[in-house]
Amino acid sequence: MILSSRSIRGCWSASSRDTPQVDDLDDYDGAPEGQLLARKHFARERDRGLREKKIKQHLRTHTTLACSTCGFDFKAAYGERGEGYIECHHLLPLHASGEVKTKLGDLILICAHCHRMIHRYQPWLNPDQLRGGPHR
Repeated sequence: MILSSRSIRGCWSASSRDTPQVDDLDDYDGAPEGQLLARKHFARERDRGLREKKIKQHLRTHTTLACSTCGFDFKAAYGERGEGYIECHHLLPLHASGEVKTKLGDLILICAHCHRMIHRYQPWLNPDQLRGGPHR
């Protein structure tokens, strides 16, 4: 098993904070990728059915699955491919709550972009903070 600081942390994200600087792109000959790595880590248990239940609850009073933060609608943007797609986010992160009984009111439906931005840096933003404007 090969372990490096990069493989333990996970994937690189495209930001100037963690992307190595390259002085001359004309001389850059690429980076090795694709090696099969074995990883061992702890993960919080999730109930996959909660997302479906949250979507059903949402559709009782709404006609679309638009992001609760920015309003993006995958079906409107991508047609049939986007129909029924939305991500589900815990308002109180499980790492903060520990083992809990999650209720549908503990979840929010958001697009992948907003979900990534919420989780991008510590401390994580809540959806209201993300809605509030630029965060650096």
